[in-house]
Amino acid sequence: TVRDDCGNDATVSTTVSRDYDETDPIIVAIPEVPQLCNEELPESLEARWEDNCSVGGDLLALKTNERIEGCIKYADYVFEAQDDCGNKVREVVTLSSEFDQFEACETAFARYDENSCFLNDGFNRWGWTNYFAEEGVYTMPLYAGAPVCDPVAEGKGTQTGEVTVTYQGGFVSVEYNLFEGYAMNTAQVYIGCEKYPTKNGKETVAPGQYNFKSGNLDYGYNYKFEPVAATGPIYVIAHAVTCEEICRCSVPTDEGKEIETSGSINCGEAESQSVEIIEPVSFNAYPVPFEDELSIQYKYEFDTDVTIEVYTINGLLIKKVVNDSYEKSTSNITKLDLTGVQNQTLIVRLITSKGVANRKVIAKRPKKRK
Repeated sequence: TVRDDCGNDATVSTTVSRDYDETDPIIVAIPEVPQLCNEELPESLEARWEDNCSVGGDLLALKTNERIEGCIKYADYVFEAQDDCGNKVREVVTLSSEFDQFEACETAFARYDENSCFLNDGFNRWGWTNYFAEEGVYTMPLYAGAPVCDPVAEGKGTQTGEVTVTYQGGFVSVEYNLFEGYAMNTAQVYIGCEKYPTKNGKETVAPGQYNFKSGNLDYGYNYKFEPVAATGPIYVIAHAVTCEEICRCSVPTDEGKEIETSGSINCGEAESQSVEIIEPVSFNAYPVPFEDELSIQYKYEFDTDVTIEVYTINGLLIKKVVNDSYEKSTSNITKLDLTGVQNQTLIVRLITSKGVANRKVIAKRPKKRK
């Protein structure tokens, strides 16, 4: 505003404006890390930040707030940035890594009805040697941490699985199947004509002296010692180390492995009804996992009755189908209706005149649509 000498006023107004940046920066290029299993979480993560008016730049977030919840390890990575106008951004990235955890690993032995207890035979460790006078298929409970002669009567130990001895056609094989919640990391088997193996002429029950050994196993659930030639009455000691499976994200690398054997066990004249060479007994089960129907496919080069049994992991029989007219060299597919079976692991057992085969399958219920 101005005034001249005559008292006249003049006013001019000018408006000045300034725009302020109120837009927060953004964080970009955050790495995508897949779900980890038995791996360490990274010490840091790198990313970048961008802004509508500032230059932006690189960011480094260090591992913080490490914690374990259940069977998963978590860690947070905090990215922060601020532009030239004071606008801020903060983003937290959480990574996780599942892990395997096994506890209460115990020595375990299989116990048949016709057995001799180590303790009763003068040894200072527990377990059993099992006697089989003739050929057949024998299933034995596998007891862990049972330092007594009769774990059932004395209420000691835990049954962690089953061991099946298949003695047919002049061959004997030993198969371990563990119950849900347990895994095994080693197995040793003695098969012989005498009750116990010997070392330096003295009887011993130390598993390291048994004639068949697995070496280290990857905490699997099913292992089988290959058939070995045998004749006459035999003794079998089946030992393992079984563990409680607390957490598991990995898949056993040797699940279902057939452990090599060698030599033969000659204990006199065989009491078998057949002198045929045993043929491998196997079958396919699909799909795995299945929802309502499971298909069992098999083909053998001998005539036989075929019995298919489905058990829960705790040994409850839930399905049984018998084919009493199977003819050799024919491919057969049996469809099992298992509608209503809840999410769980099942054991399918197929029985023929020349052997038994077991396979684990998973029943998976379809998710309900919302």
